[in-house]
Amino acid sequence: MRQKFLSLTVVIFLCATGFTQDDPLQSALLGFKGGLNFATVSTENLDSPDFRTDFYVGLAAEAMLTEKFGLQIETLYSRQGFEIRHQFREKRTVKINYIQVPILVKAYLLEGLNIQGGIQLGFKLNGEIDDSLLVNDMDLESDAIKSFDFQLASGIEYKFKNGFFMQVRYSYGLSEIINDSEIHNSVLSAGIGFMFY
Repeated sequence: MRQKFLSLTVVIFLCATGFTQDDPLQSALLGFKGGLNFATVSTENLDSPDFRTDFYVGLAAEAMLTEKFGLQIETLYSRQGFEIRHQFREKRTVKINYIQVPILVKAYLLEGLNIQGGIQLGFKLNGEIDDSLLVNDMDLESDAIKSFDFQLASGIEYKFKNGFFMQVRYSYGLSEIINDSEIHNSVLSAGIGFMFY
């Protein structure tokens, strides 16, 4: 999995380098970011899953296609999952760590302020379920967590002239994180970062 992470990182750097050399793109920036995930799941098969709060960190490359529209590709290490009160009110925690690759279109509404939307590819690094969970009469174990998650993502960001930025983003998993479970990732994240000019 480290090789996948390194490969994705190299792709981002190559894209950023290529973007700066081709004329149709107005400019290209490379930076880093990090923040908090407020992760849970969307499902009718678990009773009121709670948020699991953890962090994400990674790299981002932004290329402006026009004066107002750009493309952003990221590679993030993202700690997700959820918590739930299970039988006899015992709390169970599901931890899933991903390499997330958001591919987003950005539209600048005002100077520095932009909205963004696109897809996000999630590659599971590892998963852990405290004891076991029952979903649809199935006893779920850690190895039942799928290795890939396809999501939609959208957010809002403000970037200052010095390269510092703040953003809030929401992503929703279109694929189930466990087969035949109807459980989908649902993650709100908030963070900061810096783009090098």
